[in-house]
Amino acid sequence: MKKTFVHSLLAGVFAGIAAAVYTYAYCEAMLTDFSKVLALPALLGASIFGCVLAGLGYHILYRKWGRKVDLPFNVSFLILSFVSFLGPFTTTLPLDVAFPELFPGATIPMHLFPALFWLALKPGFAPQGAI
Repeated sequence: MKKTFVHSLLAGVFAGIAAAVYTYAYCEAMLTDFSKVLALPALLGASIFGCVLAGLGYHILYRKWGRKVDLPFNVSFLILSFVSFLGPFTTTLPLDVAFPELFPGATIPMHLFPALFWLALKPGFAPQGAI
C-alpha cells in the first residue's frame, strides 16, 4: 500500500505541475486568462486527488487479481480520463471570462495528465521483475 500511495502522490504532483505549466503556456499563446476558473491550487488538488483515488482503486484490485491487474486498470484509467472530457464541454463559465470557446482546449489535455504520469512512473514502483 505504501508503494502505491507514494506512486499515486508523485504522479499527482507531477500531473499538477504539468497542468499548471500547460495552462500558463496555453493562456499566453491564446492571449486569454482563465485564472478565475483554473486556479493553481485547484489544478494541483484535482490532479493529486485523481491519482490518489486511482491508486486506491489499483491497490484494491491488485489485492484481488495480483499482477494481472495492470492491463485492465490502465485501460480503465484511460477510459475514465476520456469520459471526463465531458466536464469542460458542459461547464458554464462566468460571463466576464473572455473567449469561453477556448476553455475546452485549455482543460481537456489536462485530463490525460494523471493517467500519463501514472503510466510513466509505474516502472519505478513495480515489483522486481514484474514489467
